[in-house]
Order: sequence, then C-alpha cells, then structure tokens
Amino acid sequence: MANKLFDALLQGAEAEAKKAPFSVETLRQLVEAMKGAPDYDHYYRASYDSLMRVVEEDARRGARINAFGRLLVHPLDPLFSEEKLDRRLIGNYFFFVRSLFGDEVEAMADEAASIAEEIRVSAGGNLDWVSFYADPRAKQLYFKVIGRVIRAFRVFETRRDWVVKVMQHDPTAVGLSSNVYIERPFEGQALPFGDREFFLFFDGLVRPLATLGAEDAALFRTATGDDAGRIVGKFLSELEQYRPAA
Repeated sequence: MANKLFDALLQGAEAEAKKAPFSVETLRQLVEAMKGAPDYDHYYRASYDSLMRVVEEDARRGARINAFGRLLVHPLDPLFSEEKLDRRLIGNYFFFVRSLFGDEVEAMADEAASIAEEIRVSAGGNLDWVSFYADPRAKQLYFKVIGRVIRAFRVFETRRDWVVKVMQHDPTAVGLSSNVYIERPFEGQALPFGDREFFLFFDGLVRPLATLGAEDAALFRTATGDDAGRIVGKFLSELEQYRPAA
C-alpha cells in the first residue's frame, strides 16, 4: 500500500519538476495535497478495508490458538497464578503435545475454536471460559490429549528424562507464526523444571482425572479408548516418587 502511494508521489513530483525547479517546499505541498485529495478517498477506503480484514483474520487465528491452548493449560492455572510454576513452561508443554500429535494439533485447534465460537455466539458475544471447559466436546479434546500424554509414559523413567529436558529448554527465539521469530537473549540457565516441578505439573494435569464422574469417565473412554481409572492410577503411582517433601 505504501509503495502505491510512493509511486503516486513520484509521478506528481516528476510532473511538478517539469514546470519549475523542484524543492522541499514543493514536495511538502504535494504530500499535503495527496492527504486531502478526493481522488485518493477510494484508495484509502480500500486500504482500510484490507487492513481490517488482516486484523480480523489475525484475531480469528488468535482465538483459534487461544481456545486450544487455554483448554490444555486451564487445570494448571492456579499453579501459574501462585507462581509455583514458571509460565514460560507453557510453550515447552505445547511443543511436547505437538511431538505426540504432529499435524493433528491443527485439527484439534480448529475444533476447539469452533466450540468456543459457538458458545460465544449463544451467549450473546461473550465467551464464558468455564462453560467452554465444561462442554462435553471440549472435555473430549482435553481427555484425548492427556490420554496420549499418559500413554507416552509407558516406560516412565525414559519418557520423564526426555520431558524434563524439553521443559527446561529456554528458547532464544519466540515464534510469532510458522516462519516469523523474534530473537531474545539467552538467560544463561535452564528453566526451572526438576523433580518438584515435574510432580506439580503432571499431578495438576492428571490427578483430576482420577475422580471423574460416570459421564466424564464415559467421555474419556470415547476419546481415548482407555479406562481412566486404570491408566490414571498407574501413572499417578509412578509420579508419587517425585512428590515434594512436606
């Protein structure tokens, strides 16, 4: 859009230069004329509409990512709010989930966004996140992810060692999209994720599944093909060895 304006300014400058010696004052007058010329009204309106489409698409993309991300993280909200866990771990958690699901993450993010949008519209434009988390479809998405996380720990110690390394990673580039990154200085140390954080993190994600009601237990089985009591109990028994001393 800027290039089009520069081209128009250059054409105007060339035309003025044929009439008389060109000066900075002439340039200033040309710029001011372009700002208010009715000939440019259509262009400015079209440019504004184009920008708004970009903004709206970005907002939709943000909502899409946000819905799935919030769904995965919401059981850990108290731990982050109380600063028992570092919020920078969230990005590494998402990397762990993507390593388990690959491109399937995109489809799940789209599904989460659709559920959130449906709830928002039905509520008159306000999205109640509690209602979103309680929606059976959102629960199934969450159960599907956590079920896969639990199954990834079949060989508990091997998977734990890998997860700890992933969660300790302190990236020097923050991704804004698939191909846009912002560099930031390395802090010089790994993120805090030892035995204590390992226990808090996975206990916060998994322990609520140990007390599912009959309806949610059925949703879990539908989403994962597994019995929640069986696989959750085994995981938590392995996890107990990392419980912090009182």
